[in-house]
Amino acid sequence: MKKYFFLLFFVLTTSFTTNAQQWKRNPASIVYGNGTNNFMGDLGGGKKIGAHFFGIRDLDYQVTRPTWQLGYRYRFHEFFTFRVNYSYALISGKDAASGSFDRRARNLSFRSGIYELTTQVEYYFIKEKGAQKSSFNSLKGFTPLSAYVFVGGGALYYNPKAKHPETGKWIALQPLGTEGQFAVNSDGTQFNYTSSYRDAEGNFAPLTTPEPYKRIAGVISMGIGVKYDLNKLWSIGLEISNRYTSTDYLDDTHDKYFNYSQYGLTPPSEYTTLFSDRHLVVDYSTNTVIEEPGTLYLSGKTMRGEPDYNDAYIFAIITVYYKLGGSGSQGNPKYRGSRF
Repeated sequence: MKKYFFLLFFVLTTSFTTNAQQWKRNPASIVYGNGTNNFMGDLGGGKKIGAHFFGIRDLDYQVTRPTWQLGYRYRFHEFFTFRVNYSYALISGKDAASGSFDRRARNLSFRSGIYELTTQVEYYFIKEKGAQKSSFNSLKGFTPLSAYVFVGGGALYYNPKAKHPETGKWIALQPLGTEGQFAVNSDGTQFNYTSSYRDAEGNFAPLTTPEPYKRIAGVISMGIGVKYDLNKLWSIGLEISNRYTSTDYLDDTHDKYFNYSQYGLTPPSEYTTLFSDRHLVVDYSTNTVIEEPGTLYLSGKTMRGEPDYNDAYIFAIITVYYKLGGSGSQGNPKYRGSRF
């Protein structure tokens, strides 16, 4: 009787230990993702006042654009994985498509390729489970669905461009200094000027033009995902995340208008004035936008951008996983006869 008791104890213990360590088998995977993105910044957006980070109420679905992703995933704990991602996204914003009257009147637009390199740590609140073949635990069934939340960060490269209204050519905006970035004094310092618009106290405030922005920025990612195991090698999933950046210039728009000609300054490009101020005439009696260009604003006019928040974008990606170093049968617990 003792022999059979110890045999049963040995089999159950071995089965439990084997399945408890199942996550250690083939922990590495290649991940491919394809999906969409939506920009959340100064340009475009919905009808309401901009809501930042996860503010989906301000999304403009007309400018939804594609996203691709390639990653390497490593499961280092029963509940945690680590992932490295390279992503490409074409983001876009367009005031003409916005539900906001004021934004449509501003009439700015842009698009930019985003080249993003990030890492992320995933926590599985619904744990991944491997197939339980040749095991007493297999009698409990197999649940192929898992779910996780993640946080990560990295760096991105961007280069905002706008379409020329006549030639259709896409013009890079950063070299144009659309908010006076290349207006400098004779000694090379940023240009100081007196605003033609009064501040909150009613004074004409002295202002300084911003320095040229860099086209490399940091990014923090937060999101949630689900994963479904098709077999021991292949899985599919869905991942939704918000990417909050360290820059407010993804759309080349940050704060105030700047008029180079107002101070007798030569713009850095023939396109600077065209893409700095494209606002349209507004009939406030009927709250309608008239498709005619308005007189160029004087320097210091606000509402070209919202300087209090940096830009962000949302990814919605369908993922495909392939486990490395495995085979269709690898990872199944095996038992050998024991002598007593």
